Amino acid sequence: MISFRNVSLTAASAFLFAGLPGVAAAEVLNSSYYALNWSFLTPTGQVPLGNANDGSIKTTINVRPPAKGVYSLTFSAECSVDAPAGNVTAWVDLDIVVNGVVVPPTVGASDSFCSSDGTVGFGSWATHSITVAVPLEAGKNEISIQARLSGGATGGWISNSALVIDD
Repeated sequence: MISFRNVSLTAASAFLFAGLPGVAAAEVLNSSYYALNWSFLTPTGQVPLGNANDGSIKTTINVRPPAKGVYSLTFSAECSVDAPAGNVTAWVDLDIVVNGVVVPPTVGASDSFCSSDGTVGFGSWATHSITVAVPLEAGKNEISIQARLSGGATGGWISNSALVIDD
C-alpha cells in the first residue's frame, strides 16, 4: 500500500536533488610514488619522488598542466625523526619547491611534517600528509621536495611516499 506520506517524500526528494550539479572529479595531472625507505643524517636532503627508468632515484618530477593556473599538490609519506633521548621538540620539515620557488606554507623551517617523541633513535612512526595550492605554468613545471632537520633532530626518515597533482 502506498501512502500519501511516502509519495510526498519521494516527490520532495526528487525536487531537491534535481537542482544539484553533477559530481565533479579532479583530473590527476601527474603522480609519483617511492615505495622504499629513505633516511638522511645531514641538515637537508632531497626527498626521493620515484624511480627513473634506469632504476636511479628521481628527486624531481615534471608536470604539464593544460593551462596556467593554481593546482592541488598532495604529498604523503611515512615519517620519523631521530633525536637524543628526551628531545620532544625535534622535527623534520619539508619545503615543496615548484620551478625553484618554495610554496607557502612550506617556506622555512617552522612547519613540522613529523616530530620526535623523546625516545632514543627513530620514533613516532606515522604516515603524514600535506596538501598545498601550487601555481603552475602552462607547459613544463619542475617539482621537488627538500627535507630539513630542525630542533635538535639528528636524522630524518621518509618512506612509502606518494605525490599527486590534480586540478
